[in-house]
Amino acid sequence: MKEKQYLRPVEVARQLGVSVKTIQRWDKAGLIKTVRTTGNQRRIPADEILRLYGQVKEPRCVLYARVSSVRQEQDGNLERQVARLVAAATERNYHIVEIIREQASSINEKRRGVKKLLTLVERQAVDVALVEYPDRLVRFGFGYLEQAFSWKGVRLEILEEPVKQEATTELVNDLLMIVTVFSGRLYGHRAKKVQKCITSALHECLQAEEASGASSQNDQTPA
Repeated sequence: MKEKQYLRPVEVARQLGVSVKTIQRWDKAGLIKTVRTTGNQRRIPADEILRLYGQVKEPRCVLYARVSSVRQEQDGNLERQVARLVAAATERNYHIVEIIREQASSINEKRRGVKKLLTLVERQAVDVALVEYPDRLVRFGFGYLEQAFSWKGVRLEILEEPVKQEATTELVNDLLMIVTVFSGRLYGHRAKKVQKCITSALHECLQAEEASGASSQNDQTPA
């Protein structure tokens, strides 16, 4: 029987001992040659299998998990997050070399866990950094980190895309995060009281804006 010149991803995955998702990721990253059928299906040249034999290895992966408060850590949220990350890394055939856990604010610039993560990336000791979603790592500037990691040949991957919010709601949440952190630095145990006052004021502004918008729409409605 004549050997096939082009194989389906599932056939290649079986021969190389990896998952189909890994083949798909390699294709997106340009690590494997593929062609497309008229039906837009992936096909891999048979000689690619020979090239990849001996090169196939599990990507080295670091997991980063974070919660904001001690209460969340005590309630087991941190370990449940780690368990989800481990399950995802296992499914993607990643070799877990480090699991970083920490309890801290997402805008705290002195987090030991993040510094450890950056050191691993700088040393190119990992191929993939896996987090649950962007806010677990940083509140702002995730895209910059993603690009910086790529300069070291490290992929920054997330399990879940963040839920889309209205612009006003997102702004209020960002302001609350900033106020909470900096009021805590200034006032210690009084931070919650400060946060409550700011929250109330922000919600009043938001309600006033919504009322103003509704009023404007009513004024523009034809009689």
